[in-house]
Amino acid sequence: MGANGDIVRRFYEAWSAGDVPGPVEHIDAGVEYVNPEGAIEPGTRQGAAAFTAAIEKTFEAWEYWRAEPEELREVGDLVAIRVRYRTRGRGSGVEIEGRESALWTFRDGKVIRYEWFHGEADAFEAVDS
Repeated sequence: MGANGDIVRRFYEAWSAGDVPGPVEHIDAGVEYVNPEGAIEPGTRQGAAAFTAAIEKTFEAWEYWRAEPEELREVGDLVAIRVRYRTRGRGSGVEIEGRESALWTFRDGKVIRYEWFHGEADAFEAVDS
């Protein structure tokens, strides 16, 4: 695994520990955070503050959110990852387990775009196209 894959793993480790937004030294000032269609707040957010706010908003709904990377593929400046997540609703106490994928784009060791998908194969399809 290359340097960008290591950085992506560090983000998931941080998020699983409740450390938001994660390793800030790897977040580009103009980073894009992209929610898929069907997300509670779909669309793109621009900038490091918006990236942090989007992650914080997601975590507001959960007592905890833990993700285990299951597959990771690096292609140039792109990293596709599939994670298995476990979470518990903050108000409901309902536990949820599932899989999702994300496509991370890097420039000079910094994340310039983070796009997550409901489907566990979507990020890999995007990187392969």
